[in-house]
Amino acid sequence: MQRILVLSATALLSLAPAAHARDEMGGTSTVKTPADAAKAPYDVQFLDTMVQHHRDGIKMFQMAVDKAQSRALRDKAQQMIDDQKKEIPELQSMRGGVKSDAPEAVNMDLPGMKPMDMSRLEGSKGRDFDRHFLDMTVEHHQGAIDMARSELKSGKSQEVKDKAQEIIEKQGKEIAELKRMR
Repeated sequence: MQRILVLSATALLSLAPAAHARDEMGGTSTVKTPADAAKAPYDVQFLDTMVQHHRDGIKMFQMAVDKAQSRALRDKAQQMIDDQKKEIPELQSMRGGVKSDAPEAVNMDLPGMKPMDMSRLEGSKGRDFDRHFLDMTVEHHQGAIDMARSELKSGKSQEVKDKAQEIIEKQGKEIAELKRMR
């Protein structure tokens, strides 16, 4: 059973120093949230957290590549995987330019980071899977937009703000496309 959990810092602290989630192979992986992540420069928090957001999305999109009934949806899911795998190193490179010596600052309290119950996808197939996937992906993309808007308000680096605006525009277009597919 595969579950991707994105937990708030408070929930993480109540569990232990780390939260456990299932990786794409069904094994357990550990997502660590540093206790002082919120103290890092906002640009660093945004970049590190968006990388985690993309990694979570890639796991969900892979489920659609494997399970979607619609060929168009499988193709779209693969495109989203490819796009986000390409964007992760871009975000990581920007982070090096902002403050390369800052400790990891994945902040699960940023707007857009919330738990996604993957059991809906795991337990469905055919058209039901496709509908659940589309709904969850729209919600996931809206989370990326919310996080990027927060960067526009609180970030300092113009390069990072420009990337946030690009994410808003791209994810917004994908939401519209996913809603049409629905």
